[in-house]
Amino acid sequence: MEFFTIILEKSSSRQVLPDNFVKMLDGHQPQNMKPRQAGNGLRKLWDVEVVFDTDGSMYLDRGWNQFVRAYDLRHGYFLVFRYDGNATFAVKVFDTTMCRRRYQDDDDASMLCLFFLSIRLCLTPI
Repeated sequence: MEFFTIILEKSSSRQVLPDNFVKMLDGHQPQNMKPRQAGNGLRKLWDVEVVFDTDGSMYLDRGWNQFVRAYDLRHGYFLVFRYDGNATFAVKVFDTTMCRRRYQDDDDASMLCLFFLSIRLCLTPI
């Protein structure tokens, strides 16, 4: 399953996950998730605690802030999550230029920037 979110707060100490993702877990409530920056294989997995509130919403909580700092996630960044199973997410990060962020340990962030820029140009009124 894949889903996206946009960082809308300056300080993101926790990240809400979509209700449809929670439904897909079919009642299983994991205690931890392991996000990783997409493109780095399994070299760096982050331990992030999962919490549920009283209405069943699921959040990435303790440990999420370290992930945010490590990848310098900022207001307006677009994140694409891919659930790999076994409580693991691959996270693709796009910055405010609509380009995929490249990181030192990134293996696959090649031409996505050109793709998004071409879409932007096509949608810009003349």
